[in-house]
Amino acid sequence: METIIMTVGTSLRTNKDINLPLEKKRPWHNKNTFGNELVIANIEGAIEWMKATDLDLISAETNTFYHLNLQAKDEIILLYSATKSGEECAKILRLFFTELGQKDVKIQQIPEVNYEIDVNGNVLEKMANLLAELIKNAKGNVTLAATGGFKAESMIMALAGNIYQVPVCYIHEQYKSLIYLPFLSTDGKVSYGNYKAELPHSTRDRNDIFNLQEGVQHHRPKTWNKAKKILSEIPWIDNVYFDKKAFSAPRNNFRLSNYKTQDNNYIFWLHLYQDKDNRMGVSIETTGYNEQHLEQAMRELRERLGHLF
Repeated sequence: METIIMTVGTSLRTNKDINLPLEKKRPWHNKNTFGNELVIANIEGAIEWMKATDLDLISAETNTFYHLNLQAKDEIILLYSATKSGEECAKILRLFFTELGQKDVKIQQIPEVNYEIDVNGNVLEKMANLLAELIKNAKGNVTLAATGGFKAESMIMALAGNIYQVPVCYIHEQYKSLIYLPFLSTDGKVSYGNYKAELPHSTRDRNDIFNLQEGVQHHRPKTWNKAKKILSEIPWIDNVYFDKKAFSAPRNNFRLSNYKTQDNNYIFWLHLYQDKDNRMGVSIETTGYNEQHLEQAMRELRERLGHLF
């Protein structure tokens, strides 16, 4: 089980929808708020628009959610600033994630964090203490998602992740992919999470797990060599091959396939994207076959592939 602690900003309200035609822009486009009050009609209108729009175009938080491949039972904690707009976005995001099938979504105010955050340093200490408490009491394996919210919040998230050795992720603006921050030691050394999933090891030689078409080398993005090295080092990966279905995964990320191997083992789809002429999709067959295997495999893939960019 995963616990995602996510900072919430106001991009749900303020995104300009530059990639959407006018008729599909958010209903409150060019308005200051969803409405003067949080009345049910306004909330329902927001949820309906969100359900009809791609997750990566709605807000920083939904884009992060889209890339995290969460299971319905995973815990999500949305941290919002002590502002009316922050609270408004958090409440609507909680309803929306619940509509998508998430069973455990909570919201939590970060006390005193607002537009005057830069003049009161002890406010950030309070946020750090709150994160420590949430990490301690989390139901699952913690990941801190720092894409949304004030920049100062992101910095505190990064520091907390380093102190408590929990992953910190955000959406990279250029590649639109999920990035994981490295851990920094007091002597300046850089490291990454060393989580290893406890799945049965494949009996195949590591050199034999890649079954890719010949003659299409020029279509492979620059990240493929790094990805290949990462995949070759994971002992529970049994087979990797080209698969057009993998293009349904988020760009530069993976997702669980909607079918399994003949032996009823899990398959993941990985979509690597550089540009329209240099991209590839591969299926990754694993040795995992039960729910515990799935959770562990997703955690290791998420953290290791998150360091590609």
